[in-house]
Amino acid sequence: MRRTAYDITKTAMMLALALVLSILEAWLLPRGILPIPGFKLGLANIAILVTLYSVGKKEALLVAVLRSLVVLALGGNIIGFIFSLTGGVFAWGTMCVLVERKHVSIFGVSIAGAASHGIGQILAALWVTRTVYVITYLPYLVLAGSIAGGFIAFLTIPIVKALDHIGNEMIQ
Repeated sequence: MRRTAYDITKTAMMLALALVLSILEAWLLPRGILPIPGFKLGLANIAILVTLYSVGKKEALLVAVLRSLVVLALGGNIIGFIFSLTGGVFAWGTMCVLVERKHVSIFGVSIAGAASHGIGQILAALWVTRTVYVITYLPYLVLAGSIAGGFIAFLTIPIVKALDHIGNEMIQ
C-alpha cells in the first residue's frame, strides 16, 4: 500500500508526540512514585496506538523503535533501551494481531499490548540478569500494565476519532 504525504506527516508527528510524552512522563512521574518499581504509565503508547489505527502497522513499529532509539540518544541507558525495545516490539506484535479482529476494541488492543510489553520486559530482564527469579515480578507488571493500557486507550480514542474525521474531510 502506497503512503500519502498526509500519512508520512502523521507518522512523523506521532513520533514527535511519543518523544514528548516519554520526556514528560520521566519528568512528571519521578521514579518511586508508582507502587511498582520500574513501572511507567506508558504515555508514549498513545502515539503508537494512534499510528497503528490511523496509518498502519509498519509505521507504528517505526514510531516504537525510533522512540526507543532517540530516548537512548538523549541520555537514556542501554539497559533501559533493551527493556523499552523488547517490550515495545512485543506490544506492537500483539496489537497488530488484535487490531485485525473486528470484535476487539481499542481497549482490548491497548490492554493486551500493555500486558505483552510487560512480558517482553521480563524476557529482557531474564537475558540481562541471567536469573529466573525476575519471573516472579511478571504478574504485577502484567496487572499494572493492563490497567495502564485501559487508561491509555481511554486517552487515545478521541485522538483517533479526530484524525479519522480530518482524514475524511481531506479526501472529499
